[in-house]
Amino acid sequence: MPEAAPAGGWRVMDQEIVAEQRGVVWDLIKQLGQTITNGVSLTSIAIPVKIAEPRSYLELATDGWCYTEYLKRAAAEQDPVERMKLVVTFAIAGLSNTCTPKKPFNPILGETYEATFEDGTELFCEQVSHHPPISNWEVIGPNDSFHFYGSGELTASFRGNSIKGHQQGAHVIDFADGGSIRYSLPEVWVRGIMWGERLIEYEGLVEFFDKKNAISAQVKISPDTGGWFGWKKKLPTDYLEGGIFKHGPNNQKTQVSRIEGSWLGCIVIDGTKMWSIKGDTPKYKAIPVENPLPSDCRFRNDIIFLKEKDLDKAAHWKHQLEELQRRDARLRKAYNDKHGIVSH
Repeated sequence: MPEAAPAGGWRVMDQEIVAEQRGVVWDLIKQLGQTITNGVSLTSIAIPVKIAEPRSYLELATDGWCYTEYLKRAAAEQDPVERMKLVVTFAIAGLSNTCTPKKPFNPILGETYEATFEDGTELFCEQVSHHPPISNWEVIGPNDSFHFYGSGELTASFRGNSIKGHQQGAHVIDFADGGSIRYSLPEVWVRGIMWGERLIEYEGLVEFFDKKNAISAQVKISPDTGGWFGWKKKLPTDYLEGGIFKHGPNNQKTQVSRIEGSWLGCIVIDGTKMWSIKGDTPKYKAIPVENPLPSDCRFRNDIIFLKEKDLDKAAHWKHQLEELQRRDARLRKAYNDKHGIVSH
C-alpha cells in the first residue's frame, strides 16, 4: 500500500494533520508538564475535537473485523489446522484496516453501536466501563456460521516521542460444530508524536489457542531478524513470522505450519498466499442499522457537529457529555459508599 514506510509501518501522509496534532501535544506538555511523556495514561485526558475524527472508538473497532470472509470459510472447514490458518489470516489481515491519522472519540459508559456488513454479518458493541475504558462486542456471522465476541480494555500512554496503545482482553470465535479459537492482539505504537516521521506500527506476539483440538499458533510482528552483529538484513517492522503447532502428551509441541508475510501486505502460510492487500478478498465496511438503540454513538451531538465541521458546537457538546459522565460517576460512588458496595 502507498502508506507503507520503507523501514516498516503505516505512514501518515497528511502533514497538515500531523502539524495540528503536534501543536496540541505541545500545549498539553505546557499544561501538564514534561511528565506526560513518561508513561502517563492518556485515556483520562480530554483531547480537543479539532484533532479528532467524527467517530466513536466503538465504530473504529469494527474496522479490524473487515475480512469476515475468512471466518465464514473457517466455519465450513473441518480440518482444525486449516481452520486455524483462516482465523490467523482474519485477525492479522484486519490490522491493515485499523490505521487512521486521527483519534476517535472515547465512548461514553453505556454507549452502543449496531451495524452490519454487506454479507449479513451483524455487529454489536457496547461500552461497559469508563475507568478503565472497556468495550464489549459480539459479531454474528450469516446463518449463525460463527460467533465472535470479546471484551477489551484499552490503554494508551506516552513513551517519549511515541504513544503506546494496547487492547487487552479476550477475542473468542465459536463455531457451530463446537470448535472455538481464542486470540490476543499485539501492541500498537504511534511514532513521531513530536518530531520525525509519523508512523503507526504493530509490535509483539499474537497468540491463538484451540483448546479442544490442542492446537495453537504464534505470530511475531517485527521479529528480530538482524542487528548490529547479525548477518541478515533487518526487515521492515511490519514483517511477521510464526507457526501453527500441535500439542501432544507431556507438553510436546510440534510445528505443523509456517506463517510469514507483513500485516500491511500479505500473509503466506506454508507457501500459500492466504491474503494480499492487492487481492480480491472482500473487505467489508460497517453499515449502521436503520433503527438502533437510543444509546447508539451516531446520536452523540459532538460527533454530529464534528461531521458538520462545526468545531465550536462539537467542543461544547463533548464537554457537556464528559461532565454528565463525571456526574453519573459521582452518583454511583456515593451510592456504593453509602451501601458498602465495593465496585470493580
